[in-house]
Amino acid sequence: MKPNKTNIERISGFCLIGTGVFATLGFLLHPHDATSQNQVMWMIGHLLIITSLLANSIGITGLYFSNSEKLGGLGLAGFLITVFSLSLYIGKLYWSGFIYPMVVQEHPEFIEAFGFGPGSEPKDFNLKIVFFSGAFSFVLGHLFLGGALLKAKAFKSTPVWFVIAGALMVGVWPLLPNIVQMLSALVSLVYAIGIVWLGVLLIRSSKEFS
Repeated sequence: MKPNKTNIERISGFCLIGTGVFATLGFLLHPHDATSQNQVMWMIGHLLIITSLLANSIGITGLYFSNSEKLGGLGLAGFLITVFSLSLYIGKLYWSGFIYPMVVQEHPEFIEAFGFGPGSEPKDFNLKIVFFSGAFSFVLGHLFLGGALLKAKAFKSTPVWFVIAGALMVGVWPLLPNIVQMLSALVSLVYAIGIVWLGVLLIRSSKEFS
Protein backbone atom coordinates (compact mmCIF):
# COMPACT_ATOMS: atom_id res chain seq x y z
CA MET A 1 0.00 0.00 0.00
CA LYS A 2 1.27 3.46 -0.85
CA PRO A 3 2.37 5.63 2.12
CA ASN A 4 -0.09 8.40 1.17
CA LYS A 5 -3.02 6.00 1.17
CA THR A 6 -1.86 4.56 4.49
CA ASN A 7 -1.77 8.02 6.04
CA ILE A 8 -5.20 8.87 4.64
CA GLU A 9 -6.71 5.72 6.14
CA ARG A 10 -5.07 6.34 9.51
CA ILE A 11 -6.21 9.97 9.73
CA SER A 12 -9.68 9.08 8.49
CA GLY A 13 -9.93 6.26 11.00
CA PHE A 14 -9.15 8.54 13.93
CA CYS A 15 -11.62 11.13 12.59
CA LEU A 16 -14.39 8.51 12.41
CA ILE A 17 -13.62 7.42 15.97
CA GLY A 18 -13.75 11.08 17.02
CA THR A 19 -17.10 11.39 15.27
CA GLY A 20 -18.66 8.75 17.49
CA VAL A 21 -17.07 10.01 20.70
CA PHE A 22 -17.90 13.69 20.20
CA ALA A 23 -21.44 13.01 18.96
CA THR A 24 -22.29 10.79 21.93
CA LEU A 25 -20.86 13.24 24.45
CA GLY A 26 -22.57 16.15 22.73
CA PHE A 27 -26.01 14.57 22.80
CA LEU A 28 -25.55 13.44 26.41
CA LEU A 29 -24.71 16.98 27.52
CA HIS A 30 -27.21 18.74 25.24
CA PRO A 31 -30.12 20.09 27.38
CA HIS A 32 -33.66 19.66 26.14
CA ASP A 33 -35.26 22.59 27.94
CA ALA A 34 -34.95 26.37 27.47
CA THR A 35 -31.54 27.56 26.35
CA SER A 36 -31.82 30.66 28.54
CA GLN A 37 -31.53 28.40 31.59
CA ASN A 38 -28.71 26.25 30.22
CA GLN A 39 -26.64 28.51 27.99
CA VAL A 40 -23.26 26.99 28.90
CA MET A 41 -24.30 23.36 28.50
CA TRP A 42 -26.33 24.28 25.40
CA MET A 43 -23.25 25.74 23.70
CA ILE A 44 -20.93 22.95 24.87
CA GLY A 45 -23.33 20.30 23.56
CA HIS A 46 -23.64 22.03 20.20
CA LEU A 47 -19.89 22.60 19.94
CA LEU A 48 -19.20 18.90 20.54
CA ILE A 49 -21.77 17.82 17.96
CA ILE A 50 -20.44 20.31 15.39
CA THR A 51 -16.92 18.96 16.05
CA SER A 52 -18.21 15.44 15.44
CA LEU A 53 -19.73 16.52 12.11
CA LEU A 54 -16.48 18.16 10.99
CA ALA A 55 -14.57 15.02 11.96
CA ASN A 56 -17.16 12.92 10.14
CA SER A 57 -16.72 14.97 6.97
CA ILE A 58 -12.96 14.37 7.02
CA GLY A 59 -13.34 10.71 7.95
CA ILE A 60 -15.95 9.96 5.28
CA THR A 61 -13.83 11.74 2.68
CA GLY A 62 -10.79 9.63 3.54
CA LEU A 63 -12.85 6.45 3.68
CA TYR A 64 -14.25 7.11 0.22
CA PHE A 65 -10.97 8.07 -1.48
CA SER A 66 -9.12 5.11 0.01
CA ASN A 67 -11.73 2.79 -1.51
CA SER A 68 -12.97 4.84 -4.48
CA GLU A 69 -11.91 2.28 -7.11
CA LYS A 70 -14.16 -0.33 -5.49
CA LEU A 71 -17.19 1.85 -4.78
CA GLY A 72 -18.10 3.00 -8.30
CA GLY A 73 -20.78 5.53 -9.16
CA LEU A 74 -23.08 4.53 -6.28
CA GLY A 75 -20.29 5.15 -3.79
CA LEU A 76 -19.44 8.51 -5.35
CA ALA A 77 -23.08 9.63 -5.19
CA GLY A 78 -23.34 8.45 -1.59
CA PHE A 79 -20.15 10.25 -0.61
CA LEU A 80 -21.20 13.55 -2.22
CA ILE A 81 -24.72 13.48 -0.77
CA THR A 82 -23.43 12.54 2.69
CA VAL A 83 -20.88 15.36 2.79
CA PHE A 84 -23.56 17.78 1.55
CA SER A 85 -25.90 16.67 4.34
CA LEU A 86 -23.18 17.09 6.96
CA SER A 87 -22.60 20.68 5.80
CA LEU A 88 -26.33 21.38 6.17
CA TYR A 89 -26.32 19.93 9.68
CA ILE A 90 -23.29 22.03 10.64
CA GLY A 91 -25.11 25.18 9.49
CA LYS A 92 -28.27 24.25 11.39
CA LEU A 93 -26.39 23.46 14.59
CA TYR A 94 -24.36 26.67 14.36
CA TRP A 95 -27.62 28.60 14.11
CA SER A 96 -29.36 26.84 17.00
CA GLY A 97 -26.26 26.71 19.20
CA PHE A 98 -24.76 30.17 18.84
CA ILE A 99 -27.17 32.53 17.03
CA TYR A 100 -30.60 31.42 18.24
CA PRO A 101 -29.91 32.11 21.98
CA MET A 102 -29.05 35.75 21.17
CA VAL A 103 -31.91 36.29 18.71
CA VAL A 104 -34.57 34.83 21.01
CA GLN A 105 -33.62 37.27 23.77
CA GLU A 106 -33.71 40.36 21.55
CA HIS A 107 -36.36 39.44 18.99
CA PRO A 108 -38.54 36.56 20.26
CA GLU A 109 -41.27 37.60 17.82
CA PHE A 110 -38.97 36.68 14.90
CA ILE A 111 -38.46 33.16 16.27
CA GLU A 112 -42.18 32.76 16.87
CA ALA A 113 -43.18 34.10 13.47
CA PHE A 114 -40.97 31.74 11.47
CA GLY A 115 -40.88 28.75 13.84
CA PHE A 116 -37.14 28.89 14.39
CA GLY A 117 -37.20 27.49 17.93
CA PRO A 118 -34.78 24.86 19.31
CA GLY A 119 -36.77 22.14 17.57
CA SER A 120 -36.51 24.11 14.32
CA GLU A 121 -39.97 23.51 12.88
CA PRO A 122 -40.30 26.25 10.22
CA LYS A 123 -43.85 27.33 9.48
CA ASP A 124 -43.18 28.28 5.87
CA PHE A 125 -43.37 25.33 3.46
CA ASN A 126 -40.23 26.34 1.53
CA LEU A 127 -38.26 26.70 4.75
CA LYS A 128 -39.46 23.25 5.82
CA ILE A 129 -38.09 21.78 2.59
CA VAL A 130 -34.70 23.38 3.22
CA PHE A 131 -34.65 22.25 6.87
CA PHE A 132 -35.66 18.65 6.25
CA SER A 133 -33.40 18.33 3.19
CA GLY A 134 -30.51 17.85 5.62
CA ALA A 135 -32.13 14.85 7.27
CA PHE A 136 -33.32 13.39 3.95
CA SER A 137 -29.92 13.73 2.26
CA PHE A 138 -28.19 12.28 5.34
CA VAL A 139 -30.27 9.12 5.02
CA LEU A 140 -29.99 8.94 1.23
CA GLY A 141 -26.23 9.50 1.23
CA HIS A 142 -25.58 6.79 3.79
CA LEU A 143 -27.89 4.37 2.00
CA PHE A 144 -25.93 4.85 -1.24
CA LEU A 145 -22.50 4.83 0.38
CA GLY A 146 -23.38 1.96 2.69
CA GLY A 147 -24.80 -0.04 -0.19
CA ALA A 148 -21.62 0.52 -2.19
CA LEU A 149 -19.46 -0.57 0.76
CA LEU A 150 -21.54 -3.72 1.22
CA LYS A 151 -21.43 -4.52 -2.51
CA ALA A 152 -17.67 -4.00 -2.68
CA LYS A 153 -17.12 -5.92 0.58
CA ALA A 154 -14.63 -3.24 1.55
CA PHE A 155 -15.31 -3.83 5.26
CA LYS A 156 -17.14 -6.26 7.50
CA SER A 157 -20.86 -5.92 6.90
CA THR A 158 -21.90 -5.49 10.55
CA PRO A 159 -20.44 -2.00 11.16
CA VAL A 160 -21.76 -0.84 7.78
CA TRP A 161 -25.26 -1.97 8.75
CA PHE A 162 -24.90 -0.13 12.07
CA VAL A 163 -24.03 3.05 10.15
CA ILE A 164 -26.97 2.61 7.76
CA ALA A 165 -29.43 1.90 10.59
CA GLY A 166 -28.06 4.77 12.67
CA ALA A 167 -28.27 7.19 9.73
CA LEU A 168 -31.89 6.17 9.12
CA MET A 169 -32.73 6.80 12.78
CA VAL A 170 -30.94 10.16 12.79
CA GLY A 171 -32.76 11.19 9.61
CA VAL A 172 -36.21 10.25 10.92
CA TRP A 173 -35.54 11.70 14.38
CA PRO A 174 -36.48 15.36 13.56
CA LEU A 175 -39.92 14.19 12.42
CA LEU A 176 -40.70 12.52 15.73
CA PRO A 177 -42.46 14.08 18.78
CA ASN A 178 -40.35 16.07 21.24
CA ILE A 179 -40.60 13.37 23.92
CA VAL A 180 -38.97 10.90 21.52
CA GLN A 181 -36.34 13.45 20.51
CA MET A 182 -35.12 13.42 24.12
CA LEU A 183 -33.70 9.97 23.30
CA SER A 184 -31.20 11.59 20.92
CA ALA A 185 -28.23 10.15 22.83
CA LEU A 186 -29.49 6.60 22.23
CA VAL A 187 -30.26 7.36 18.58
CA SER A 188 -26.78 8.79 18.01
CA LEU A 189 -25.20 5.80 19.79
CA VAL A 190 -26.31 3.39 17.04
CA TYR A 191 -24.62 5.50 14.39
CA ALA A 192 -21.62 6.09 16.67
CA ILE A 193 -21.01 2.36 17.14
CA GLY A 194 -20.92 1.77 13.40
CA ILE A 195 -18.79 4.78 12.51
CA VAL A 196 -16.26 4.10 15.31
CA TRP A 197 -16.07 0.46 14.22
CA LEU A 198 -15.29 1.54 10.65
CA GLY A 199 -12.65 3.91 12.00
CA VAL A 200 -10.95 1.10 13.90
CA LEU A 201 -10.99 -1.10 10.78
CA LEU A 202 -9.41 1.71 8.74
CA ILE A 203 -6.61 2.16 11.27
CA ARG A 204 -5.98 -1.60 11.39
CA SER A 205 -5.86 -1.71 7.61
CA SER A 206 -3.29 1.08 7.49
CA LYS A 207 -1.09 -0.73 10.02
CA GLU A 208 -1.28 -4.07 8.21
CA PHE A 209 0.00 -2.63 4.94
CA SER A 210 2.33 0.09 6.21
